[in-house]
Amino acid sequence: MSNILDGDQYEMALISTVCSHCKHENIEDIHTHTCTAFPSGIPRDIWLGKNDHTTPYPGDNGIRFEAIK
Repeated sequence: MSNILDGDQYEMALISTVCSHCKHENIEDIHTHTCTAFPSGIPRDIWLGKNDHTTPYPGDNGIRFEAIK
């Protein structure tokens, strides 16, 4: 199973308790679940709130959660 959300999981989790409050989320298309840190897709653990992405995460390109001001 991929670490990236796909298929039906997108439909079930349109809003993330972490990503939906981060300034790096791609809000152009809410169905892509991408951001500056993860342009190919936000990892499931972060999107589903199991990781708050305030510390380094593999593949995050050095970009962490930053709250929308």
